[in-house]
Amino acid sequence: MSNVRFRWRDCALLTAALALSTPSTVALAQTAAEDAPPADTSDPDLVTVLPTDAEAENAELVSEEVIVVTGSIIERRELTTPAPLAVLDKAELDAAGVASIGEILQNLPSQSNAINVQFNNGGSGATRVSLRGLGANRTLVLVNGRRHVPGGNGANSSVDLTTIPAAVIERVEVLKDGASATYGSDAIGGVVNIITRRDFEGTEASVYTGTTGEGDGTIYDLSVATGQTSDNGNIVFAAGYYNQQEVMAGDRSFSRFSKVYDWGTNDGSFTRDGSVGTPEGTLIDVEGSEGNALWQQVAENDCTSGICFRDPGSESWRDFALTGTSDVGEGDYYNFQPENYLVTPSERYNLFSTGGYKFHRYLRGFFEVSYANRRSQQVLAPTPLFTTTEGIVVSADNIYNPFGRDFSWMARRMVEAENRIATQDISTYRAVTGLEGQLPESLPVLSSWRWDAAYNYGRTQGISVNEGRFIRDRVAQALGPSFMSEDGTPTCGTPDAPIAGCVPLDFFGGAGSITPEMLNYIQYTGTAQGYSEQNSLTFNLRGKLFNTPWGGDAALAVGAAYRGEGGANIPDPLTAIGNTTGNKTEPTEGDYDVRSGYAELSVVPVVGKPGAEWVELTAALRAFDYNTFGSDATWKVGGLWRIGQGVAMRGTYSTAFRAPSVGELYSGQADSFPSSRDPCDTGSADGSDPRSATVAANCATDGVGDDFRDVRTQLPTRVGGNPGLSPETANIFTAGAVYEPKFVPGLSFTFDYFNIALDQAVSTLGADLILSNCYSSEQRSNCDLIQRDANGQISRIENTLQNVGGTETAGLDFSTRYTTQTKAGRFRFNFEGTWLQHFDQIQADGTVVKGKNVYDLGVYPEWRFNLGALWGLNEWGAGTNLRYIHSFKECGDGNNIENVCFQGQNPDGSNRNVPGDNMAYAERKVDAHVTADLFGSYTLESNIGTSRLTLGVNNVLNQAPAVVYNGFLANSDASTYDFLGRYFYARFVQSF
Repeated sequence: MSNVRFRWRDCALLTAALALSTPSTVALAQTAAEDAPPADTSDPDLVTVLPTDAEAENAELVSEEVIVVTGSIIERRELTTPAPLAVLDKAELDAAGVASIGEILQNLPSQSNAINVQFNNGGSGATRVSLRGLGANRTLVLVNGRRHVPGGNGANSSVDLTTIPAAVIERVEVLKDGASATYGSDAIGGVVNIITRRDFEGTEASVYTGTTGEGDGTIYDLSVATGQTSDNGNIVFAAGYYNQQEVMAGDRSFSRFSKVYDWGTNDGSFTRDGSVGTPEGTLIDVEGSEGNALWQQVAENDCTSGICFRDPGSESWRDFALTGTSDVGEGDYYNFQPENYLVTPSERYNLFSTGGYKFHRYLRGFFEVSYANRRSQQVLAPTPLFTTTEGIVVSADNIYNPFGRDFSWMARRMVEAENRIATQDISTYRAVTGLEGQLPESLPVLSSWRWDAAYNYGRTQGISVNEGRFIRDRVAQALGPSFMSEDGTPTCGTPDAPIAGCVPLDFFGGAGSITPEMLNYIQYTGTAQGYSEQNSLTFNLRGKLFNTPWGGDAALAVGAAYRGEGGANIPDPLTAIGNTTGNKTEPTEGDYDVRSGYAELSVVPVVGKPGAEWVELTAALRAFDYNTFGSDATWKVGGLWRIGQGVAMRGTYSTAFRAPSVGELYSGQADSFPSSRDPCDTGSADGSDPRSATVAANCATDGVGDDFRDVRTQLPTRVGGNPGLSPETANIFTAGAVYEPKFVPGLSFTFDYFNIALDQAVSTLGADLILSNCYSSEQRSNCDLIQRDANGQISRIENTLQNVGGTETAGLDFSTRYTTQTKAGRFRFNFEGTWLQHFDQIQADGTVVKGKNVYDLGVYPEWRFNLGALWGLNEWGAGTNLRYIHSFKECGDGNNIENVCFQGQNPDGSNRNVPGDNMAYAERKVDAHVTADLFGSYTLESNIGTSRLTLGVNNVLNQAPAVVYNGFLANSDASTYDFLGRYFYARFVQSF
């Protein structure tokens, strides 16, 4: 009888491995060393060496014997790499005091300007990561070294981090370097590799809950993980539930009103702003038409400005008071902020399992499966229905129109229909299965080389439900001619041509005048569906080529991959054909595939010599062929030199690329309403014409006169995809040093310079640039992208995707770590930061917009850093986190058309945007922002296992977010600052 041991848990592991190592019948596609082999889960603080030749002869296949570090396919002898790599281990993740990995990653100094759950307007409940601030679609997110399917409402281009539960994470490796030669597309800003638990034995249950000092924004996070390990394999299973409750914008002083800064005085004063879409009704007399006697009374005596408001007290029309919001009696603007979410609610469920089984000393099967479901919601104030935006005319013959004339510009806040609500139900599935092994030692060339083959399938699918919108053609009918039928029923149309079922709409009667019958005719609920799907098949082979005479060796990795990406976002039928008020969106659907092959070489010529303790040279090359744009290649070279006495130098240079996503290629045209003003608007607070002479002349050429008014702060814009897009390209350089002084064990310093030049960016010209190019220069351009209606109002700006411009950024990452054991306990300190040298965006016309320290492109401050400290003694523990965001400035520019801040240079090198006669140069300082967290823990060992209780306070000093008047949401920046305020939390973990 064989002496092979077999236990009941081996049976379970074998069953799982067999089930998941069987090739799937689903159509295959790509992600190769774009889907690198899973990174090893060894302690990142340890140096693991490859077995010697003698050891290898008797070694069984145990993947824990080597480390696969993010950014390389070759198993390494040490963690230090030529490229800068930051590792967040489980202790640091737990110390963050939050329950979401997305929140942790968004606090990294090297990350900025990514979307999260604080985006109520423009968000979808997702959280993403954007290394270097280059965009989430330029940061590659891996799970155990393999790509994760994009997440969201459908046809998305980046990973939604809410789909990855924190309970299953062992550590996170953040590669702050380009890695297209290793992983393929998207790795321009860097790579985030999330390593999940693997060799986990036992059961662990965790409960987390927290709430703000205001008693809102409560979070509940429950999870359980269990695992078993045998001589032949392992399996881990985890499940979790997460619930985030909402915070209303009206419940925080900084977001209770929308604010407009007084750039004229620039003394810190501001006015409360809002919308001209009011519940009482607003009209602008753009036609100047004569009406009946009642209208003449209004136009000649009560509303001489042409911007008219229905006063709820007198029930008559008068001049609109542009001096503040009506809820505090300062003006007539509608304050929409109290109706909006500040932090959006969500509920999530997740299941996760991973494992493997060793069939033979040379063969092991492995698998990963996961499922996540997110239900999230955004709430905005009731719909402001603007007839001019919809191209609707309020007829003189509408039975509720008392003025005997047509109106093409009316606005009504549809409060009777209640709030606009967008709800998402998103499910994400992912399965990885494969085999890995080691070639026999007896082979003459590939002796003991390792290989792996894997299939990776992921799918995100979701349903989005939108409430609070209206059917456009029915609104047009309801505001058109109408009459009273013989039985006294209000009826649309004319007596000779009545419109069956149509109920006339009252835009003149003030709040409450719109009846349920009126709403029933025009209102609808839209349901959109979408998906993102990813298939990949990869094969990798790696091993040692030869030894060098100076104690080193050379290793090679080669591989091939096939990846397919597909997606769709299908709006409801009314939205798809444009028969809705608000945003119109055409369907998006398409797919692409890519084949690629790669080679990576690592040569360690010298080891253990004076002045050359370790010298390593690396090179990688990837060739790829996309069915959308064709073939190309990308490459990378790097070097690491450990000089001695704890000093090491390192550097890399690489080319990188990002292929256009499904959404960018195939999305249909959709409506967008960016913050922009018509440059031909002649209105200002002091009554003067804010336009420069050039702008005024160009407006006159287009038939827009000197009395033209447009008070809209958001202009209708059409955006959409472009099947002819080419890939983005980038050149990336890093150079750094590592210092680990021998005389202070546990202390290390790193300094890494980075320089990224991105070209052929997939982007849009932008509404502001289109308007500026057309009106702010004598050499006019892009005017064909602007459409005006018969009254001169902008009805559409065409702003579809193109390969235009690029981005250049550079700076320095630095970190200090120190761990020491004393009689007073074990201490661990971590200081990590980024100094930004520049962040420049090159626009389509060659203009350079300098984003560093200026709120032009987002928050790109000169300095950002985190400081953390952990202490432990016996069963007690404590810690603190401090986050610092440097000050920057935001600027005023009058009408926001001649570009913000006068920063940057023209293509000819001259300074751009020199203030004109009617421009007042002003800037204000946005103060530096500091938040601090504190926590303490107690651990109890007992017969039932280990119990740990952690109590903490995030944002101890209750720092409000920095005020950014040009910010789109809540007078601040949702991607940079914490909107919750002081937050109390407790976490209890029980291990069995």
